[in-house]
Amino acid sequence: MYVGLLHLHNLTRWLVLIAAVVAVGVAIHGLVTRRPWTQLARKSGTAFVITLDVQLVLGLLLYVVSPIVRSGFADMATAMADGAVRFFLVEHLVLMILAVAAAHVGSVLVRRAPSDRAKHARAATWYSLALALVLLAIPWWRPLFPGLA
Repeated sequence: MYVGLLHLHNLTRWLVLIAAVVAVGVAIHGLVTRRPWTQLARKSGTAFVITLDVQLVLGLLLYVVSPIVRSGFADMATAMADGAVRFFLVEHLVLMILAVAAAHVGSVLVRRAPSDRAKHARAATWYSLALALVLLAIPWWRPLFPGLA
């Protein structure tokens, strides 16, 4: 179950990144060109938030079954001294939850924005923040496509 969840979580990472780049790109383009808020802008933001939500659920399931997390909880002092274990035990989890929160806050603020320009500005700001947090929290030192190396 662990390996399957890990592969699914990895695959979903790419969907999250694609959705994030599209949502941020559409928002910035709309802001710079002063275009009206469109269905594409709304749907790209929604797709980003949904893929993040799916990734969060997969990540939480993975967190429960992960041997890295289990060993970390078994000896917390040693885990905090080991950067890789600490990353998965605390840093990755916290940063990704903050990323999901930023995307959701952005989504709500976009819906409540008084103008199309404000919608684009809020989407660009909050979705960029969420994307930055995701990029910080990805374990780039691990294989990008596990099992294919």
